[in-house]
Amino acid sequence: MLDERIFREYYETILHMIRNLGIDNTDDFLRQELSNASREVAALREKILEMKSNLDKKTNMDELRHIQYDLEDAQALLENLLHKLRTTDERYLCLKEYLRRNPIEIE
Repeated sequence: MLDERIFREYYETILHMIRNLGIDNTDDFLRQELSNASREVAALREKILEMKSNLDKKTNMDELRHIQYDLEDAQALLENLLHKLRTTDERYLCLKEYLRRNPIEIE
């Protein structure tokens, strides 16, 4: 069951989306958003792993520092993307909880 605090946080957003898009389109939109966020996180994680493996191969200090800065930027971006993924997941769970609490709207 969804944490009530999370449900209240996204309730108005979900209600607004349902009123404007309908239930099916809101569901489709949130699923697509979740899929996109998951792909972005996976791609960036792969890029970070590649950067880390390149660190071991570099001997030039300038190249090494450049990769380290890029790696720090990528890790900061990953934190933002993980936050986006969590938010997207919570919004989708909020939609499911809303539909569970309001079954008459599904019909």
